[in-house]
Amino acid sequence: MLSPEYEPRLYDAGGDLSKTWYIDYRIWDTDKGQFVRKRYEGLNRYHTLASRRKQAKAKLVEIRELLAAGFTAGVSPSASVPLDMRKATLVEAVEYVLSQKALRRGVEEYKRLLRRLREYPALGGMPARMVAPVHVGAFMDFISKRPKTDGTLTGNKSFNHYRNTLSTCFNFLVKMELLPRNPCAAIDVRKVAPSAMHRPYTDAQRAAVRDELLRQGDEQMLLFISFIYYCFIRSGGELRLLRVRDLHPRTVLVPASTAKNDKPEHVAIPVQLEQMIVALGLRSYPADYFIFTHRGHPGPKPVGPYWFPKHHRALLVSLGITDPAYTIYGYKHTGAINLYLATDNIELVRRHCRHDNAATTTNYLRGLGVLTDAEKLAAMPDF
Repeated sequence: MLSPEYEPRLYDAGGDLSKTWYIDYRIWDTDKGQFVRKRYEGLNRYHTLASRRKQAKAKLVEIRELLAAGFTAGVSPSASVPLDMRKATLVEAVEYVLSQKALRRGVEEYKRLLRRLREYPALGGMPARMVAPVHVGAFMDFISKRPKTDGTLTGNKSFNHYRNTLSTCFNFLVKMELLPRNPCAAIDVRKVAPSAMHRPYTDAQRAAVRDELLRQGDEQMLLFISFIYYCFIRSGGELRLLRVRDLHPRTVLVPASTAKNDKPEHVAIPVQLEQMIVALGLRSYPADYFIFTHRGHPGPKPVGPYWFPKHHRALLVSLGITDPAYTIYGYKHTGAINLYLATDNIELVRRHCRHDNAATTTNYLRGLGVLTDAEKLAAMPDF
């Protein structure tokens, strides 16, 4: 480990070969818990001025690199990173970041990034410490021109996902002091047009979905949709991984490990959803069980990320709702609209949506076409 206050230095006795030359440095001693002084005297076996100076220069570089890489003295184990940043490729560095985030949200984003980096070895195979903005720019140009399976090019939203995931990796390495800077900072995100996906459901559509699930006796799908509609919990990363222990007497806890904003937050349980929870006896199962499983009731293993969307799509098609803009996430928008229309209370909607501020909620509702205020505007005096 390199001392921040003492750089390795050469003492060459003024060039006198008859005297002892040495490199003086400080290294962290894990036994003593402090930096200790060390001397390297292996230079004195070289007997010409040129060879000794050459070896001294090379040895200084080597010692600095070893200390910067975290080498320590002592026999006690030292915390270390299983990554040699002197030669680690960008793919290896991203793999390391992924290993540190394996139990958190967004793992698929990192895996997708790794696949693209392996397709583009000009960046993926480059030493991570040498990556500059121009290299990231070339990679993002490759991403933007890479055709997808349907033949279309990568859109701006996907472009931003790749850019932001790569930037997150570099930020992690910078915070760990493994790299000095983030080269993605110079790459701008692209403007994204509002998405037509996740369209809110009409009252008639919502009733048709509910009635069909009741007819089929599919209590788990109805419960899953109800959690989204009543609690505005995100279906993939949050709701799918909800456990019995997260069901509190009056609230649902969205743990930090799955929450989009990485903060644990309680969401109030409306009475309609509480009645379903009680009727199904969900709180009687072991606390560490996942609520949604292939068994149809709480168990030790959750369903996969595409299980509910796949079965929900088949349900919609059977009801004649074939527009792909209608998704399982759309029940969150439907619930938010209905809560606002029923209460006219943006602050309540903000808290239930877990938005940081009312401006975010206002923009969210306006984007859903709710805050038109048509009736109030009609009160304006004639021109």
